[in-house]
Amino acid sequence: MIGSGYSLNAKAKTKGTSRFPLWEELTNILAAELYPANAKARQNAVASAGSSSGALRLAEEFESAFGRNKLNQLLEDAIPNNLHEPADVHTQLLELPWVDVYTTNYDTLLERAASKIFQRNYMVVAQTQELPGSRRPRIIKLHGCFERRQKYVITEEDFRRYANESAAFVNEFRVSLIENVFCLFGFSGDDPNFLQWTGWVRDQLGKDAPYLYWFHFKNDLQTFQTRLLEDRRIIPIGMKELFPEFENDYSSAFLALFDQLHDESDEDGPTWNRRPLIDYKESKLSKRFRTNERTNQ
Repeated sequence: MIGSGYSLNAKAKTKGTSRFPLWEELTNILAAELYPANAKARQNAVASAGSSSGALRLAEEFESAFGRNKLNQLLEDAIPNNLHEPADVHTQLLELPWVDVYTTNYDTLLERAASKIFQRNYMVVAQTQELPGSRRPRIIKLHGCFERRQKYVITEEDFRRYANESAAFVNEFRVSLIENVFCLFGFSGDDPNFLQWTGWVRDQLGKDAPYLYWFHFKNDLQTFQTRLLEDRRIIPIGMKELFPEFENDYSSAFLALFDQLHDESDEDGPTWNRRPLIDYKESKLSKRFRTNERTNQ
């Protein structure tokens, strides 16, 4: 599962090109358009939006004020997709033997990286109508794609209607959550759809629900936050603890992780993608995750 933070690793085609915005920065852009002459109102709007889930309301207000086409154009202008190229972290990620790769990103970095890979042939699925007959491995674009210039999932109303309008994606993702172990990269985990779908799996399977491994770069993850995640079958893996030699060099840390995952894989697939905390426990990579695993035992 690939989130917007992963796109920060992209390579700018020219110096001085703005990087990909995170939710907070996108919120500032929306607020600046809604309140161009009222700094206080703009600050209040940004403060009330807070995280990605709060930003959905601001996007809803923007659509109400300017229309859907203007909202789509704002996203395409704010996210410099065509001014960047995929980096090594994109190609090496896709060289691993994933069953499928899911993303909520609109940009086309993953698709362009996949075109450079010869070991695996990824099929891009950006609309529910493309699911029938699609073959694995796939890159599944859950929230829209710039290349297709279709409606992007961004507002509160988009998320409310998603289960009905994109039921095939919902079912596909739920089944995949049941059958596979997920790794989350560049993903905050507070996406409303993601929370709902993972909650549904826990409701169905309880303690038998597969684990999700969340690779993060946070410095201030508290013990109670870790416990909450673990209760939700999400194992947080601190990349700064795993690879302290890279500190804030996120790309190098990801590349080091992928090198280790490559070493773990064989003709039958990676051992860590079978039964977490059982087969996975004895792998070389798991020794670096031992602290996280003990908490769950």
